[in-house]
Amino acid sequence: MFIYNSMLNKKKILIFTLSESQSSYEVKRVIEEGYGMGIRVKRVLYSALKFEIKNEKMQVFVGGEEIVKENTMGVWFRVAGTTSGKYVIARNLLINILQKEGVFCVNSDGYSKWPRMGKITQYGVYAKNGISVVSTRVFYNKDGVGAGFGEMERDFGWPIIVKNSMGYQGKSVMKLDNKKDLNKFLNGVDEKDLGLYMWQRCLKTRWDLRVVVINGRAVGAMKRIAVGDEFRSNFSLGGNVEKWELSEKERKLAEKVAEICGLDYCGVDLMKDKSENMYVLEVNRACQFKGFEKATGINVGRLILEMFLNK
Repeated sequence: MFIYNSMLNKKKILIFTLSESQSSYEVKRVIEEGYGMGIRVKRVLYSALKFEIKNEKMQVFVGGEEIVKENTMGVWFRVAGTTSGKYVIARNLLINILQKEGVFCVNSDGYSKWPRMGKITQYGVYAKNGISVVSTRVFYNKDGVGAGFGEMERDFGWPIIVKNSMGYQGKSVMKLDNKKDLNKFLNGVDEKDLGLYMWQRCLKTRWDLRVVVINGRAVGAMKRIAVGDEFRSNFSLGGNVEKWELSEKERKLAEKVAEICGLDYCGVDLMKDKSENMYVLEVNRACQFKGFEKATGINVGRLILEMFLNK
C-alpha cells in the first residue's frame, strides 16, 4: 500500500485529450482511482496549451498556470493526431520542456523518436528487431498493385486484408474476397493516399490477443473474438472478450515490443495462424482499456497511477 506525503498531494497528473469526450472511460477511471488514492488527476485539452519561448527559456501554460515539477507529478497523453499534426508537435514540445523539469511524461521516448507511429513504421521497427509480422505489401501507385498482383495472390490467397496504416479501432480494415472487391477498392481510393495502405495475408483464426504493458511489464491479456459475419475482433466493433492466460513466450514478446518502441504504457496486439505461428499485428500507444478491464478484472486505472508513483 502506498503512503503519500503532503508534497505529493499538492501535485497533479494531467491527461491531455483532443476533446472533453475523447477517452471518456479511461479518463474517468483514472480520475476515480486517483480520488481513492489521494492523487489529483485532471483532464486538459491540447487546445488549452500555451507556449512561451524567450531567448533560451521555454515555458508551457494551461489556463494561465505554468506546468512545472512543483505542481505536476506527470502527464499522460491520449491520441493527439489531427490532419495538420499541430497537437503532435505540441505534445512533443511539451515533452521536451517537462523532461528538462524532471516531470514524467508517459511514452516520452517513443513519442520523441516516432512522433507519428503508424503500422508501416512499426513493421520496419519489428523487422529490424527480429519480430515476426504478417506478410505485407505496400504500394504507392495503382500500376504497382496491378504489376504485383499475381505474386501477391499466390503468396496470400483470398481473402486479402487491406488496412490504413494510420487507422485505429479496426475502422479502416477491409477484407477483399475476390478481384471484384480489389478493383472496387482501387477505384475508390485516391492514388496519392494508396501508400498509406497495407496489403496483408488474412489469418483466418477470427480471434487475437490484446496484451496491456505498463511500466515494462505485461499486466495481463484478453482474447478478442469476432462475432457473426464481422471478421474484425475489436471490442469497439462488437467483438467478444475474455480473459487470456499469457504464456511466457507471449509475455516476453509483448514486453519486447513495448521496450523497442519506447513505451511505458501500450496495448500490443498478437495473432496466431492455424499453425500456431505468432505474429505482432500492432502496438497501440494510447490503447483503450474498457474491454480489457471487463474481461480480466485487472484494475488498469490504478496500475497507471502506480506507474507515475514508481517513476
